[in-house]
Amino acid sequence: MPKINILKEAEKIKKPYTPYHLANVDNYHVFLGLFEGDYKKHKHPYDEFFLVVSGEIEIEMDKESVSLRQGEGILVKKNTWHKSQAKDKAVVMLFEKLGMQSEFV
Repeated sequence: MPKINILKEAEKIKKPYTPYHLANVDNYHVFLGLFEGDYKKHKHPYDEFFLVVSGEIEIEMDKESVSLRQGEGILVKKNTWHKSQAKDKAVVMLFEKLGMQSEFV
């Protein structure tokens, strides 16, 4: 498999909160996402990992809110209600189980 330049791939994303597929790792997807504005509150039946490639985001969860900057990440455990938001554009790498579905409020 050829190497992937994350920043060049991120330039291809035009619409916020639309997953851009990078690779599959065993039973997991690796996506890039453009975060801008608010996303809907939701949860998943599996864990999800967020890694900020550029910019800054905030993730609101059941009992806490976490700000993440470039190079920082967080694991959101399964069945945890969460909502992400970004004041300005941010690029985030997401690791999700194949076929993972979301339940929205």
